[in-house]
Amino acid sequence: MTWLTICVVAFMVGGLIVASERWHGALTGDSDMNKPQAFHSRATPRVGGLAVLAGTMAGLLVLGPSNMTLAWLWPALFLAALPVFVAGLLEDITKDIGAGKRLLAAFASAAIAWWLLGGVSRVGFEWIDWLLAFWPVSLLFTVIAVGGCTHALNIVDGMNGLAGMVATLMAASISLVAWQVGDTPIFLISASLASATLGFLVWNFPFGRVFLGDGGAYFIGFMLAELAVLLVVRNPSVSPFYALAVLFYPVFETLFSIWRRKFKRGVPVDQPDALHLHQLVFRRLVRVTFSRRQRHAIPALCNALASPYLWGLALIGLVPATIWWDNAWALCASILVFSISYVWLYARLVSWRRPDWLLLPRNWRAD
Repeated sequence: MTWLTICVVAFMVGGLIVASERWHGALTGDSDMNKPQAFHSRATPRVGGLAVLAGTMAGLLVLGPSNMTLAWLWPALFLAALPVFVAGLLEDITKDIGAGKRLLAAFASAAIAWWLLGGVSRVGFEWIDWLLAFWPVSLLFTVIAVGGCTHALNIVDGMNGLAGMVATLMAASISLVAWQVGDTPIFLISASLASATLGFLVWNFPFGRVFLGDGGAYFIGFMLAELAVLLVVRNPSVSPFYALAVLFYPVFETLFSIWRRKFKRGVPVDQPDALHLHQLVFRRLVRVTFSRRQRHAIPALCNALASPYLWGLALIGLVPATIWWDNAWALCASILVFSISYVWLYARLVSWRRPDWLLLPRNWRAD
């Protein structure tokens, strides 16, 4: 019942955002349909992160009083998340907070979390673990790792339901592992985050009535990264490679994008483009299914149909990571299999050699 309450709160706040769009849409609407990463056809509110934040805060109020550890852990996470959430929300409203400033805000949130809750203390290599015993090294490593993962989720927020469902799957994985090792606070927080994100997704998928926005993507990304770190720090039985495996899709997408822009295209790494995998999936596996008339009649649905492809790709790494969370070799294998799958699909799509078996069913295809 608690999870349903959290989901309903997020759903209701999302509904309020949609219903009141006429009053705030001029500020919160994503009206630039010409930017490379835009795949929507109408101005849409991009402050859906408020719904996720409200849902998770409702979880704190419902669950906190009955669990003393949760009562201090969750507020500390919220406090640490404030800099990056506010920076993202300001970008959603003003469209004038650059990626560099938002990344610095992510680093600030990671540093606050390190101070309040501790940071990365082991990664599975003895000599690195020895270095991490020194607090400056731990601080630097934690800030880069958590801040980078926070920023990474925003990279995959490009299709209706994509980032939201991927984040839900990641939070579900963390909650399942936390439940298996008996870490009740991490289980409750991650399950609450998944429930709140599902409540938001009702408005985001498939028709995109509200977007997660930078505020929402950064808030969820920070929470997932910090929960993964805390799960490993608090439970020695959990392999450090689990934290990487559970977050690997957005991390790999970010690293691959940096490599593509810097070494293949020779452009600044922060220059937006339309060559992310989810954008190629949309153009070369989904959009070709529909006629021009259909694409104009149901643009949001065409957009949303790209997301399940990436959900399936994410599960290639998430499922084995959730099963073999204590096995470093199995976790490394899952990371490798995901990487190979991603690069194979990207190479096929970017060279116009799409696998026919990935196209939508024939009876969906345009004449």
